[in-house]
Amino acid sequence: MGICEIIPGISSGTMALLLGIYDQFLGAISRIVSKHFKKAVLYLLPLVIGMGIAILTMSSLMDYLLTEHMVPTHWFFIGMVLGVVPMMFGISNYRVEFRPAHYLVIGLVTILLYWMSTVNESGAPADTIDISMLTLTLLFFSGMLASSVMLLPGISGSLVLLIIGAYPIIMRAISEFTSLNFGVAPLLIATGLGIVSGLLLASRGIQFLLRNYTYLTYAAIIGLLFGSVFPLYPGFPDTPGTWIASIVSLAAGLSISTYMGSKNKETI
Repeated sequence: MGICEIIPGISSGTMALLLGIYDQFLGAISRIVSKHFKKAVLYLLPLVIGMGIAILTMSSLMDYLLTEHMVPTHWFFIGMVLGVVPMMFGISNYRVEFRPAHYLVIGLVTILLYWMSTVNESGAPADTIDISMLTLTLLFFSGMLASSVMLLPGISGSLVLLIIGAYPIIMRAISEFTSLNFGVAPLLIATGLGIVSGLLLASRGIQFLLRNYTYLTYAAIIGLLFGSVFPLYPGFPDTPGTWIASIVSLAAGLSISTYMGSKNKETI
């Protein structure tokens, strides 16, 4: 799941689905502010530590792959995402449970993500940072929204931040902070508080939808998986060697994801 945080276009929710821990993951987050706080922390702590280790140890490798071998790497990611789809159709028991409305939801969500992938996709760096109440409020709600969608399979928080224009500000603030400019700390604190709030609210909201609108929620998740291909799509390869590498990468991603999904057919 930590690796997913440094992969553009893939959410932690997608990997949680493949690992078969999606429901437990949501439940643990929602119980942080309950009497089951200790159990939730004990469940989440190994995940957080593992994610941190993955981010620290794999970021250089992912940066190299995305810089030097971007097209095959993105096709591998696409394979990983699409490999979750058969598992979701199996969990949904679509032949029995799906009606025209469910397929309409899949189509609408897919179209929505296509639109999102075309909006404000450049993410130009921010030239200046304005530390005002308006900016802090914007970053708080941006962090809340990004962390909320991060829990959904198929959509990454960074894509949402790009769309609403907060991504360049946050990246600039992180850069300034690591350069020992602690004056930007309020921006990062506001974003962090929004992220925590979004995780707590979204985990309960998604659980509510899964309990009360199970198959419509499954349809929406399938749409999210299909739609997440658009922000990942790198274009077609331009050389025979890249074609071969991309086909192999796509097949590898599909195989790994399908195999992992076959071990998790019963429920989210």
